Amino acid sequence: MVQHFTKDFKYLEDVEIKTPDKQEILEKAKDIQNAIRQAETKEEAIQAVKDYFAFEDDIQTMASLIYIRHTIDTRDKRYDELSNLLNEISPEIDQATNAIEQDILKSKFKKDLEERFHDLFFRQIELRNKTFSDEIIPDLVEENKLQTEYVNLISSALIQYKGNEYSISQMGKFTSSLDREERREASKLVWDFYQKNDEKIGDIYSRMVQVRTRIANRLGYKDFVQLGYDRMGRLDWNQEDAKEYREKILEYIVPLSEKIKKDQRERIGYGKDHRYYDDVIFYKTGNPTPKGNIQDLVKAAEKMYRELSPIASHYFDFMVEHHCMDLEAKPGKAGGGYMDYISGLKTAFIFSNSNGTSGDVDTLTHEFGHALQGFLGGEEEVPSYRSPGMECCEMHSMSMEFITYPWMDYFFKEDADKYKYQHLADAITFIPYGAIVDAFQTYCYQNPSLTHKERKAYWRELEKQYLPSKDYTGNEFLMSGGYWMRQHHIFENPLYYLDYTIAQVVALEFFQESREDQKKTFEKYIAFDKLAGTYPFRDLLKKANISNPMDGDTLKNVSQSVMQYLSKFDPEKLDK
Repeated sequence: MVQHFTKDFKYLEDVEIKTPDKQEILEKAKDIQNAIRQAETKEEAIQAVKDYFAFEDDIQTMASLIYIRHTIDTRDKRYDELSNLLNEISPEIDQATNAIEQDILKSKFKKDLEERFHDLFFRQIELRNKTFSDEIIPDLVEENKLQTEYVNLISSALIQYKGNEYSISQMGKFTSSLDREERREASKLVWDFYQKNDEKIGDIYSRMVQVRTRIANRLGYKDFVQLGYDRMGRLDWNQEDAKEYREKILEYIVPLSEKIKKDQRERIGYGKDHRYYDDVIFYKTGNPTPKGNIQDLVKAAEKMYRELSPIASHYFDFMVEHHCMDLEAKPGKAGGGYMDYISGLKTAFIFSNSNGTSGDVDTLTHEFGHALQGFLGGEEEVPSYRSPGMECCEMHSMSMEFITYPWMDYFFKEDADKYKYQHLADAITFIPYGAIVDAFQTYCYQNPSLTHKERKAYWRELEKQYLPSKDYTGNEFLMSGGYWMRQHHIFENPLYYLDYTIAQVVALEFFQESREDQKKTFEKYIAFDKLAGTYPFRDLLKKANISNPMDGDTLKNVSQSVMQYLSKFDPEKLDK
């Protein structure tokens, strides 16, 4: 097997990456395909499939390392070039892997392979087979380029403020400032960037919708929505389930979310003058902020995980020791945060943009939840079994945010309760927003001829349903429905965002159970991690003894539990 990276490493930044050689990759894929076709015994067939898994690992590891280094510094010419090269050749690699999987499905040893690798693997490749054909390769190249175009545009933002230049992520410390004028001014500058690039971003998304629709039509789909679901491997829930779930959010969560926001507005005290840039302020005395810089937070997390669990501590310490985190916001760095499990190196990597807000702690615990699942599930032989389906991935990360509540004083000192109240309130108010993102994307792909102006109008219409108290007075760009252009998942991970809300409900259930028995709950959490992707969504929930978050009763019970917990706090006392 040709490896495109050095396997042994002390620090992740030391790992060398070979420039992908398309011909070499495709030849190796052809060798594997021939081995599957020519297998004369079940042992030979099994070995050929295992060689395919090793090939997948090599490609995934190479792609992950390129992506990581490109997002750390989008201005680095080598990794910008490698990222573009990968965008160009990845559809042909997909073509080759699709051909391999078609031959696996046709193998005369299929029953033996099913017995060895289990039925789910075959259900997954049958679904993937639906989502690819040679005909769509040029369109996939275009789709990849458009994603990179959006990332590079947002990453290029350098906002002039108080004599310095800041990225959008770095502006977060100003947009959440206790000083209202600073907050207003900084928010305006951030949104001015999006307004200035309104037509450009709109054009990128229009082309994305067009190319994704074209791909869907060429594959025999009515529109991109079902193709998007199939791409994500959703085996046991559909668009109708999503629609019903969004309606239940309107019924059970929106009223609670609006009550939380009403209480917040009254506490802050701006009255009718309360505006969108004030929403980020939860207390008159200021939001809780971590005590110390990002290095201090990492040290606090090390201590926390030592006390939580030996297994959590082991993997967190490993990541620190081997430089498997890049946490500080800086110019040229892509926005957002993510975890990537690098299968060929058997390590996780955490990426974030710390800006001195409570979000730094949220992201650290969230992404380590992903990382821990990656480590524990990473030993699965079948690559697609190593992590759960996309609707379940976020359950591991969001649950970790709540499981770590008893240690929040390590990060926030005397403001720990302040943080818990706000974080839990934010968890509830996030769910309606997540529903908006999903409804918006679904509508855009079902109506691909919409203009940019019409898309913005529909977004604003959804905001009035799910976030009725949102007040954008004074910002015409946001009043016209421009907020969605900041949500990178819409561009990079189509139709994925609803999964965060599903996971949030599960996380709140873990939170409820952890208050009753922390040790038992964490054991349940670890067992859930180890199950990884060995079952589809509904079966996985049953196996892990987790309530279906899309069920109305679950939403109702969770909302009641949250209200009971919030009622234990006096936000007025916290605000002193």
